Amino acid sequence: MNMEPNYTEKQIEIVNSLVKVMDSKFFKTLSEPVRVEILKFIMLNGRADIGTIAENMPQDRSVISRHLNLMQEVGILTSEKESRHMYYDINAQAFLDRLTNITDLIKTCMNECCTSCNRIE
Repeated sequence: MNMEPNYTEKQIEIVNSLVKVMDSKFFKTLSEPVRVEILKFIMLNGRADIGTIAENMPQDRSVISRHLNLMQEVGILTSEKESRHMYYDINAQAFLDRLTNITDLIKTCMNECCTSCNRIE
């Protein structure tokens, strides 16, 4: 009697996509406490330059700068240069779209791959 699971190509593709998303730079970026504090600061105070952000954080300005660059790279923040200052803001629609796509992929995976799960609408 063969007890090996019989997965479809579609199931394997869906699960691989989910694993790839979960191990993404996006989630790694959000898992760093300093970056979460930067997000919190910008969400509460609005668009800000690095000087203003750094004044409100215990880290050095260079550390804050690296965090801001990474957050911009993954699409969480936008930046805009005005004269000598670079201003950062939440890239709200892109951030929300990314999270929505992730939850949609989780729903698809649960409905297509997880036979013991209840269907998710």
